[in-house]
Amino acid sequence: MDFFKYQGAGNDFVIVDNYNLFIKNRSLLAAHVCDRHYGVGADGFIAAEPSDRADIRMAFYNGDGTEAGMCGNGIRCFAKFVRDRKLVDKDQFTVETGDGIKEIEILDRSLRATTVKVGMGTLGEMKEVHCKVRKANGISNEDLPEENEFDMVFTHFGVPHAVVVHSAWGNGMNALDELALAYGDAIEHAPAFALDGTNVNFISIVNDSHILCSTWERGAGKTLACGTGACSSAAVARRYNHLGDHIKVSMPGGTVIVTFKGDDVWMEGRAVLTFIGSAPEF
Repeated sequence: MDFFKYQGAGNDFVIVDNYNLFIKNRSLLAAHVCDRHYGVGADGFIAAEPSDRADIRMAFYNGDGTEAGMCGNGIRCFAKFVRDRKLVDKDQFTVETGDGIKEIEILDRSLRATTVKVGMGTLGEMKEVHCKVRKANGISNEDLPEENEFDMVFTHFGVPHAVVVHSAWGNGMNALDELALAYGDAIEHAPAFALDGTNVNFISIVNDSHILCSTWERGAGKTLACGTGACSSAAVARRYNHLGDHIKVSMPGGTVIVTFKGDDVWMEGRAVLTFIGSAPEF
């Protein structure tokens, strides 16, 4: 089986051509491939498949083998893969996802890196949530209390996201990363999100067109970036902190641009091919 590994803002994915539907258990394969010690290692697994509703279909799985409806960084990498492999032969096309049909525009192309613009759709209703959680074991930062309370905004953007606007411990990326590591898992599994769990984004406001964001991803843990998280965070910052319609979102692994056009959300960023390989039949 040939596989292709990509990264978008440091979020890494293994992508395979499953157009002939030869993979029978994508969930089991995803968990095996994404394991960083016994597999290739990735945040997520993506299969390219035929669609009767769009130009192509993206089947996406988290690193633990659970299926997810959408992944913002993943769909940019998927778009580069299907365009480069000629599964799609045009620079504007549509992708079927578990969160509906997404519009893709390839802005530039090279062998290694491609800039991709994605029509992410319309953000779901925002809900304010108060959450009290305990710090994870093994977090040595004594400035972070053992038990903490957070006011956050919950929304659904293909996958669930909770956004915490942070200011109490400094506004740098390191502070956001520490918060995500300390409290992300507890918030993901908090009673308020008991049905499906949630992704958790800690953000700080740089100015009216720039935010910092660190994400704890449901099913993957702390990651370098999250595309749907960047869009959800930008939307919350725009609504509650009066940011503009064009927002740069800086994450530990890189940056994306989120643009609001009426009710529609667009995201632009790079997708990078890191390597090509083959694996024994699974």
